[in-house]
Amino acid sequence: MRANAQTVAASVPRIVFVSNRDEAGARPFLQSFVHGLQERGHAERRTYVLEVRYASGESTRLRSLITEGAVSRPDVLVVSGLFSARLARDATTTVPIIVATASDLVDAGIVRSYAHPGGNITGIADLSDETSAKRLELLKTALPNATRVALLTNPDFPATPKIEKLVGDAAQRLGIRLTMVHATDRPSLLTAVDSLEGSRQDGLLVGGDQNSVNNAKQLIQRATALRVPVAYFWPDTAEMGALFSYQPDIMNNFRRAGLYADRILKGMNPGELPIELPTRYELVVNLKAARKLGITLPSAFLLRADRVIE
Repeated sequence: MRANAQTVAASVPRIVFVSNRDEAGARPFLQSFVHGLQERGHAERRTYVLEVRYASGESTRLRSLITEGAVSRPDVLVVSGLFSARLARDATTTVPIIVATASDLVDAGIVRSYAHPGGNITGIADLSDETSAKRLELLKTALPNATRVALLTNPDFPATPKIEKLVGDAAQRLGIRLTMVHATDRPSLLTAVDSLEGSRQDGLLVGGDQNSVNNAKQLIQRATALRVPVAYFWPDTAEMGALFSYQPDIMNNFRRAGLYADRILKGMNPGELPIELPTRYELVVNLKAARKLGITLPSAFLLRADRVIE
């Protein structure tokens, strides 16, 4: 835990921040959230006390931590991702919940609408599901001769049906044959990647869920060993060796979550705070990964990149 609430005056608001990651993995996101609070003049242990709980990628532990956090009745409960948002929604209808980043919260039934979330939930959407087709289009631009692409999804992830529909429609338009592979945890994820051996895939598109975030490095290493370029939806995955990543500024989402916390601590109803949508996406291309795979990327694709790793 970040702080012991018993050591702080009872009048100081309490924020519970539950991360699906371990302490090291959660640190930059937590720092961004705290920075958002600082921008509004907050100081930890003076204007709020922060309790941080780490699930370390364990879904059962994540469920219990969110439930425990809700039962403790904090002034604000902060989570991220659709799984966590759904768990938080089911855990409490009264504690204010901020979803720091997640796929389509409306389609997943977490909130009523972006403009009027209703209930006790608000936050920031990253719409990684909405942009899954865009990532396939970018993969086709990077690899003009690609005709076979594997799509990795989690059948238990709330946004998976939408992702598969969007990518399937885009694949038809682009003349790409999709191979569907599925994973619900780390062992099945690595098995799914290994199953691509010998299938002559031109690329691997990662559909998007917390499991593929937590195990991104191992996934990319396994796919690279099979000489399959990877297109990812999460920041820092291009740095890990993916061919490219395409995503909004996730760190800014967590910073914005800190601003939402300020509003709620000042008495605003979370159900009346509109959910923010991303306005800018970043395409990060890894030229080193391309060279390792023997790929020459078209100049037109490179010109579209916001950042190139050389």
